[in-house]
Amino acid sequence: EMEQAQQRQKAAAEEVRRLKAEKKPKDDPELVAAIATLNKIKEEIAEMSKPIETNPYVKTRGELDDICKRRFFFRPAFDIYGGTAGFFTYGPPGAALKANIVSLWRKHFVIEESLLEIEDPTIMPHEVLKTSGHVERFNDFMVKDTLQEDKFFRADKLLEEELENRLKVPTITEEERTKYTKDLTAADSFSREELGAKIKEYGIKAPETGNELTDPYEFNLMFPTPIGPSGLLQGYLRPETAQGIFLNYKFAAEQNSDKMPFGVAQIGKSYRNEIAPRGGLVRQREFTQAEIEFFVHYKNKNFDKFKSVYDLELQLLSSPLQLEGKPMNKRKLGEAVDDKTIANETLGYFIGRTALFLMMCGVKAESLRFRQHLPTEMAHYACDCWD
Repeated sequence: EMEQAQQRQKAAAEEVRRLKAEKKPKDDPELVAAIATLNKIKEEIAEMSKPIETNPYVKTRGELDDICKRRFFFRPAFDIYGGTAGFFTYGPPGAALKANIVSLWRKHFVIEESLLEIEDPTIMPHEVLKTSGHVERFNDFMVKDTLQEDKFFRADKLLEEELENRLKVPTITEEERTKYTKDLTAADSFSREELGAKIKEYGIKAPETGNELTDPYEFNLMFPTPIGPSGLLQGYLRPETAQGIFLNYKFAAEQNSDKMPFGVAQIGKSYRNEIAPRGGLVRQREFTQAEIEFFVHYKNKNFDKFKSVYDLELQLLSSPLQLEGKPMNKRKLGEAVDDKTIANETLGYFIGRTALFLMMCGVKAESLRFRQHLPTEMAHYACDCWD
């Protein structure tokens, strides 16, 4: 509806400009009617754009979750058998809403950018994920309650929660605020040893019992599964959709007549055996992932359509700002690319397109933030990366 209203607004504005170009007087009935139509469409768009805070019925995240469950947008899966954390069932309105989002994603990215879409199996053999590094390195750091060993926690999330609580205390000093902010920003990039040291430094205990925690240790997030009746061929439920794209790069390039640049897209289920899935739909063990891998020549990463997002202003949290404990700042994408905060035009373009897609889905611009990976968390093959 928003997209249709914006198209009607564009057409109405063009009609007003045409009439004014014909030097119609201000009281001309045709011009008056055209301006009234334009203003009415603007009012419709303003009404559609009202933030969720104006809704008198939903004031908190908990209330929103409750109404979504009662109206069967989604519910915890298997709940008549006690449920299993991290799995959800979408009801009729939720499934329909998700289908609309997927349809918009295809239109906004796949069709607009002439991407090549593929569909790959969700079970992958051991060799594929060993070669990609997932078998050895697709891990999170876990800690356990030393007295109740059935209670597991993701170490970096416990640290983040502790720091967020400390930052809410109004009496902390500016020095403490800077330190907490810096550690909060870096929490998911700390090594095992650094995480363990921070947990001890801040005196973090098991949330439910107050017991001491073990030292952090690695936990692989992939779901293993045997392939075939012998049980000898090891497989895994895929942890992300990227591997299928890379495996089929050669064939996708042939589809594009071996010309650069080109992009490959895939949307489908991915699986991660999360240590402590919390936050409702935000962190699941089975989820739908939409991914694009866009391939460019390493000597030319310019992008012809970058000018369409050059003036788009976004809240960026660069690596230097994080390391200095400073807040994010609002910048034009073009300026961030020009001064190399963002590595190149192609990356900048897709950051912009991603932001526009989320806004089309109803996410407020002021709620969006793009965070640059720190040097310690950057993949070995990456020259730049933003979440």
